[in-house]
Amino acid sequence: MEIKNDLVLCPNGHYYNAAVHSACPICGGKAAQGGAGNFPPTERPGTGPALPPTGGVPGGAGNFPPTEDPRHSAGGAVSGVGPTEPASNWSAGGGVNPFSQPTMIGGDLAAAGQVDPVVGWLVCVDGPVRGTDWRLHAGYNYIGREVGDIHIQGDNQISREKHAMVAYHHKNRTYYVGPAEGRNIIEVNDEPVFNATKLNSHDVITIGTTKLMFVPLCGEKFAWDQEQ
Repeated sequence: MEIKNDLVLCPNGHYYNAAVHSACPICGGKAAQGGAGNFPPTERPGTGPALPPTGGVPGGAGNFPPTEDPRHSAGGAVSGVGPTEPASNWSAGGGVNPFSQPTMIGGDLAAAGQVDPVVGWLVCVDGPVRGTDWRLHAGYNYIGREVGDIHIQGDNQISREKHAMVAYHHKNRTYYVGPAEGRNIIEVNDEPVFNATKLNSHDVITIGTTKLMFVPLCGEKFAWDQEQ
């Protein structure tokens, strides 16, 4: 059943639906009680007291303040997701996007715009990561299961870090291998190694259950520090 709305203002300031009541029901209630009653004048819908300058719209409906920008907090600071930053400002300090930089495996930046060059490789020929290769750089290259220049994951017989090391001495262009802090003995060509031992091309280093073939780059025919 449809109920019609026909708001009428009575002489006493009450709004009532004339489609339902023939006279003001509020005034009729007062008369029946024999007194003025406690009913305040009906307020026109959509009106209310004016709000102070800092909230609401004067003359607007109710006491609701204006809707704030969802990006701003009560203190006025911008919150939430702001505009997309350019790719060159990925870090909070304005640093360069790391994904835009070339990836160097086994080597670090020696200086701005300068790379610590590769001097050889270790290639896994047997073990959990068979077929994987790692770059060697000048100086010490530490071998570990999780930490170091060369990570050999999946071989629990290799210490977490500094199990062994491979080194390149640029002055005489020679390579060495030796134990570091690992508990298990390493071998070169199936012979145990207890001190630093010279490495030759295609020697096989056994560390845990992993075998690593050594492939040099520098030697009599080439070195990074030679006259070009």
